[in-house]
Amino acid sequence: MKIVKLLGGLGNQMFQYAFYRSLQNKGISVYADLSDFDEYPLHNGYELERIFNLKVKKPSKFLLNLFRPNQTKWIFRKLKRILNLKNTYRVEENEFMFDASFFNNANKYYFGYWQNEEYFHDIAEKIKHDFKFPKIAGTENQTVLQQIVDTESVAIHVRRGDYLKDPLFGGICTLDYYEQAILSLNSKIKDAQFFVFSDDMAWCRQNLNLKKATYIDWNKGNNSYIDMQLMSNCKHNIIANSSFSWWGAWLNNNNNKVIIAPKKWIANLTPNDCNICPKTWIKI
Repeated sequence: MKIVKLLGGLGNQMFQYAFYRSLQNKGISVYADLSDFDEYPLHNGYELERIFNLKVKKPSKFLLNLFRPNQTKWIFRKLKRILNLKNTYRVEENEFMFDASFFNNANKYYFGYWQNEEYFHDIAEKIKHDFKFPKIAGTENQTVLQQIVDTESVAIHVRRGDYLKDPLFGGICTLDYYEQAILSLNSKIKDAQFFVFSDDMAWCRQNLNLKKATYIDWNKGNNSYIDMQLMSNCKHNIIANSSFSWWGAWLNNNNNKVIIAPKKWIANLTPNDCNICPKTWIKI
């Protein structure tokens, strides 16, 4: 039996769910621990049920007490010894790298993000089915969606906000990265129409030299996921080092899609130590 902790924003939750689903698909008894969302102040809380209507199997408080580390109550420490559950807690040590040992049959409580397609590539179609967005509502989004469908659409995701002061994720997707990505995309796609998604649209308008561009800046709060939905409907994607735009690109069903991603994803790892992006994506 395994328990997988879910935490973080929507993109992270989707990676964790995909890992949970893959364990489930292999016949492993698995639960999803959502308990930390009860007092989680960041992002929009737990979103998978609200957006995708997904139901996960949640462990009882008794099971969580058995599997969680640093248990202080005597009865649970005693039961851990009796049931051989003393070393159940396991952290994902090498983030962004696939590790098949997490699919073993041992009883474990897993903490990690599982940001590597190899964890769920064999059930890709099931994951795409699970992550089916609700029908787009609202005139603005419906109009943009129609434009996306009718053109050689390219989604550009620019994440600044919290990344500006982040020592690990900030300073990677610079203006130079976007300029190179746009040049590369234009060399491959004729009559590209760009659709820009960002938490800093003023910066995008001022710095991105785009002749044909639509700027989408109205999906906020609980509607933020619609940006990912619109990105996934674009024919091509230029992504940030963000799990949010990663999923927007991965869920893109265009057979001829061009995906451009940053070669470096996080400051403390080399590109060779970070396999988050599929091999078919172009890294700059």
